[in-house]
Amino acid sequence: MSMRRMWVKVALCIAVLGVSSVARAGTTTLSGANTDFPDNDLVMPFATLDSRSTFFSITNIGDGIIRARWAFFDASGEKVDEVLRDIFGEGGTDVVDITAISDRTIDSGGNFVLGPSRSLAGRNGFVIVYGDGSARLLGNFTIANLTTNAGFGVNASGFGTVGALAKGQGVVGTTFNPKTLQDNLLVILGLNPPPTLNSLTNGQAPSGTVFSVRIVLLGNDPQNAILAETTRAVRGSALFTSLEDLFPGVNLNGSASILAIAENTGIIGYYGQAVGAFGAGQTLRGGVVL
Repeated sequence: MSMRRMWVKVALCIAVLGVSSVARAGTTTLSGANTDFPDNDLVMPFATLDSRSTFFSITNIGDGIIRARWAFFDASGEKVDEVLRDIFGEGGTDVVDITAISDRTIDSGGNFVLGPSRSLAGRNGFVIVYGDGSARLLGNFTIANLTTNAGFGVNASGFGTVGALAKGQGVVGTTFNPKTLQDNLLVILGLNPPPTLNSLTNGQAPSGTVFSVRIVLLGNDPQNAILAETTRAVRGSALFTSLEDLFPGVNLNGSASILAIAENTGIIGYYGQAVGAFGAGQTLRGGVVL
């Protein structure tokens, strides 16, 4: 047995055990995005404004080559580009730079053949990587700040077999003391759920407010837990912001939980923070109901 085949069998075993444990809890899906196990489709944000850039990496743990469809959306929800990229099976990988996206095929000799390259620099948004309908894709992304030399990486959000979206369900994460940070980025994505996973505008340009998200910072004082709260109307399918932009004039001087919830909309979220050149990222966890 080759090392690659052995690795895939171990990975698939872990995935099956994970899905089975979820099933034993009374459901076949998670209450939110799947960041731990292989899934059908993957969602990842990208940022190229404010001196940022983004890189993606995905792995195909299934048997044989898959041709994945990468659909790129602006933060508005409008689809701005699309590429088809072949990935070898049994642990084959694909790495994509947001400033150099292109089609990629595998020829009869097993060589990669790249199509014309183009850049999506100058915008924020997200990509949906559509697979072949089976739970075989894993992924992650890195958003780097080219001015501070800090970056944060987070696992992709999987949907289809394990991951799910529920309208009105909150997502939650944590932040260090904002006064100690040199950079932070909060990303909230609103999506139309599987089986038709898409932006909230289904790839079209928005005509006005698409959804509203309530964002709450919760501190450690049981008598005054809410440090700050705001509701943002989002003219699109994604919100890219910082804690300072969300809460101008508020003295944020302590660690806090970040809670986001959008009525009538399924959302996922990510948060990256950096002290100097040292960055950390996280997926906001689903399953929160207010």
